[in-house]
Amino acid sequence: MDQEKDRLAFAASTALSESNASDLASSLDNIHDMIQAMRVHPHPVDIDLARETWVETLKQCNPEYFHKGGGRVCVPLVSGGEVVGLITLGDRVSGASFSTEDLDLLKCIGDQVAASLRNINLSQRLVQAKEMEAFQTMSAFFVHDLKNTASTLSLMLQNMSRHFQDPAFQEDAVRGLSKSVSHLNNLINELTLLRQGLEIKPLDSDLNQVVAAALVGLDGTADFPFVKSLPPLPRVLLDPAQMQKVVTNLVINAKEAAAPHGEIKVETSRRNGWVILSVADQGCGMSSEFIRRSLFRPFQSTKKKGLGIGMFHSKMIVDAHRGRIEVESEKGKGTTFRVWLPLPNSSV
Repeated sequence: MDQEKDRLAFAASTALSESNASDLASSLDNIHDMIQAMRVHPHPVDIDLARETWVETLKQCNPEYFHKGGGRVCVPLVSGGEVVGLITLGDRVSGASFSTEDLDLLKCIGDQVAASLRNINLSQRLVQAKEMEAFQTMSAFFVHDLKNTASTLSLMLQNMSRHFQDPAFQEDAVRGLSKSVSHLNNLINELTLLRQGLEIKPLDSDLNQVVAAALVGLDGTADFPFVKSLPPLPRVLLDPAQMQKVVTNLVINAKEAAAPHGEIKVETSRRNGWVILSVADQGCGMSSEFIRRSLFRPFQSTKKKGLGIGMFHSKMIVDAHRGRIEVESEKGKGTTFRVWLPLPNSSV
């Protein structure tokens, strides 16, 4: 059953060529009556004995195979009240009739085939729905940000003819253009994270050095205090560049969640066969439901201007290192993230 075109699509192992099947499908009349009859009576039908109008219509499908012999049966394929197709059996050898047991077996076969076809259709619809949901979610975020950027540039353009010679306006315009370009580049970079595959190049590394390098990179932008505790650790296999992205993302997230001038703790430790990075803040915290259902999913964020890509990407990096991320959080009291990385030759 071709649901979109409301017609039957013919298939056979040897009886029909593609051209003949197409011709038969286009010439089939009373398709709605046939489908309704199968929905009401979803059981095998003896084509020779039945006198319903829809059976006569079915015989038109392939008259060459319905003019003599016997034992011709139609098995409706119905699942969940939906007709997904039908199976017809042509002339049986010697025209022998099917027994009640035979018809029961055909009914079981039909039900199994119908369920499988319906599952395929539902799976395809689910994939399409998820693709559309992802597209709509992504569009909502980017359209919102692009509209704001476009509004800023539009306002600047409107004022340019009147104030272009004003040095103060020129300074504001340059600053506004720089900010808009930077914002657009950030959007492009975050979208690129989703498009590109993740490549890990592990090296024998010191996690403390990786953390320290990431914090040094934040010195020019971080206007908040953080407390470091980086005791000596055994070396571990990791990709320094990728792991620095995780550290940077966790620290920036902690800064954005923390209260003004709030303290952020960055610590490393060793436990059994793991080395552990911990980043803690005393900020707004997250609900347990958000952590369970949304934290590591793309386009899910508690921040007004967040795209929810940073934590998704961080988890991808940690997973690629055979590690894991744990989070403890309480609304109004703060959040602690812990990144666990396995030591070489550990049993994890």
